[in-house]
Amino acid sequence: MNSRYIATAGMSVLALAVSQAIHAQEQLQEIVITAQKREQSLQDVPLSVSAFDETFIEQASIKDIRDVGGLTPGLSIKSRGDTEASVFIRGIGSQAPGIGADPAVGIFVDGVSVSRGTNATAAFFDIERVEVVKGPQGTLFGRNASAGAISIITKRPDLTENSLYVMAGAGDEGQVRYQAIGNWAVSDRFGLRLGVNHDERDGLYKNSVTGEELLDKDNTNIRLGAYFLPTDNWQSYLTVERFELENFDTIVNDDDAFKKEVAQNARPGKQTLEYTRAAWDNNWDIGSLTLSSLTGFYTHDVRVTPVDADMLDVPLMTFVEPQTNDSFSQEFRLSGATAAIDWFVGASYSREKLEFTTDLNYDEEILVSLLLPEETICQDEPGICQVVSETPSGKNTTDSYAVFGDATWQMSDAFALTAGFRYTRDEKDMTYDSPATQGLLGLIDGQIFGPITDGPVSRKDEWSSFDPRVALDWYVADDVSLYLSVARGYKSGGINRQVNDFLPNEQVLNAFDKEVNTAYEAGLKSRFWAGRAQLNAAVFFNDYKDFQLETQANLVPEVFNVGDIETKGLEVEGRFLLTDSLEVGLNVGLLDTEVTRSVFDSSLVGNETPQAPKTSGSLFFGYYLPVGTGELNFSGNWQYSSRYWFDIFNTLEQPSYNVVNLRLGYQAAQQRWGIAVVGENVTDEEYYTERFFFLDNSNRRAPGALWRVELSAKF
Repeated sequence: MNSRYIATAGMSVLALAVSQAIHAQEQLQEIVITAQKREQSLQDVPLSVSAFDETFIEQASIKDIRDVGGLTPGLSIKSRGDTEASVFIRGIGSQAPGIGADPAVGIFVDGVSVSRGTNATAAFFDIERVEVVKGPQGTLFGRNASAGAISIITKRPDLTENSLYVMAGAGDEGQVRYQAIGNWAVSDRFGLRLGVNHDERDGLYKNSVTGEELLDKDNTNIRLGAYFLPTDNWQSYLTVERFELENFDTIVNDDDAFKKEVAQNARPGKQTLEYTRAAWDNNWDIGSLTLSSLTGFYTHDVRVTPVDADMLDVPLMTFVEPQTNDSFSQEFRLSGATAAIDWFVGASYSREKLEFTTDLNYDEEILVSLLLPEETICQDEPGICQVVSETPSGKNTTDSYAVFGDATWQMSDAFALTAGFRYTRDEKDMTYDSPATQGLLGLIDGQIFGPITDGPVSRKDEWSSFDPRVALDWYVADDVSLYLSVARGYKSGGINRQVNDFLPNEQVLNAFDKEVNTAYEAGLKSRFWAGRAQLNAAVFFNDYKDFQLETQANLVPEVFNVGDIETKGLEVEGRFLLTDSLEVGLNVGLLDTEVTRSVFDSSLVGNETPQAPKTSGSLFFGYYLPVGTGELNFSGNWQYSSRYWFDIFNTLEQPSYNVVNLRLGYQAAQQRWGIAVVGENVTDEEYYTERFFFLDNSNRRAPGALWRVELSAKF
């Protein structure tokens, strides 16, 4: 395996990667990153990345992006069902941005943005590495990465050999996993790589009314990669991936949150997610310059059969809201270097189109029986009690244009200065339609899912921002450096389909302003103990103006500018090679977030932001022991989070919790075959992945303890 790990972007770096060759090491492996679009040792770059290579992903039982959260200080990723992820970095992120808003954390696969949570839950398999970036990343990554970015890089075809890898696993709770990955080196200039991954599990709940398993899992990925070297000066890499998911979704109230059985209506919501993405990366060497082109496309389609919206054992209220998302992006970049300066400039364009149609039904007869048990009007006057439907629909198109640049000047052997910028213009166009609906009894006004309109209404708006960054790196000694950085982040404004309940005189399709962030960071990076230890630390302060608050207005996501937010903290990240066969790591994050100004409710001042634990951390280890011609490996990690809130009103709490994952495996020589026993959440810790309020406190829980056995072979 290549002993160099590539990462991209960030500020104070920890690489959590555990090398396959750890048992033979006398020093920690050097880690090389391309944060500034060129290869550099991570210890020489004033940027912050937590990097996970393919071996660590396997050893830590990381199956998708949500499993990365507990292993990275300052990162919180929670599941909104199995089709969405709620991602926060240093206390800032997005829970349910809606079609007219944007996420605060950028998520990229092979350089192409898939930042919508519905595109972010595809399984990790055949992954080269994952990098988590903290702080504004507009200059290096693009729009709407004001809190940070997560970059996922898939494995390219190997042009030197043909191979086939297969894995099959099974465990309790109906777990079934399998993978097949084939590599075909067609020639020394062209190669193909095809992979299939499947993962399924029984539901976390059983519906006693229908017998259905709820919050189950049934996911399949298929990915094709093509790597082509048409000439000595041209490299081309194309990936196409298809992800399909099916499960029965649900939310439960507080009383049922950690029970195995719940009683809900006879129409459980079966949801299907189909997601296709493609990325085409081309690089041409033109003398001393390199011209790069990155073309991206993705589409997703979410469909749901009528889902229980009231958490009762009768079908009082059900709804379905299919959504589609189509996106295209194109980026061009020109880069070069002189003896003292490395630089790049570029331009990009993207278009994202989202559409939804809602079908909400509420039964007046059931409502009367619940509210007025003695009332007989529905029986006395047949037809007066109806099933009332509400069918709002809408679409939003976002066009984004940007120019950007970045340069590093090596001022001397001791100092380097980096400066960059990004100018972005975002244009949004939303249309919304909600026909008037009203039951004969008039018990509900037909506005649960949004305001009634007299036909389609439309709104256009645009926002722009110039966002610079500057960083100074001081190499105190060969293995010690200090850095200071200042960066400005930008998150586009947007348009709500809902009337804003908190602000006066607002109408349908009200707009909210852009959010800006000024981030300050100082860090230390060091290696010592003859290269067997690495310790990095960073302190940071983020000042958010016109912070975009996400709320749940009835069942509709709604965003408005609440005021100002401050986040600050300390992160310490270390790796230690205790013996030639044992590596351990430690991560600690201290975080303080606070609303400092509120434009509508002074009681919010002093509150914490969602998903912002004051203390988080993890310990991990990897031990490798030669046995015969193969190797026994034992690895594990412990993750801790202190108490945090799911809402900015600080009413929906997640108590502190711990998660422990373990893996014991044996691998024959040259990885010809292997066997592993994997345990996830082995202490069966109970904690939430989502909480919000609708009729009652609504919850989703994390899976309990899971054990499985995996067999693998390589040909």
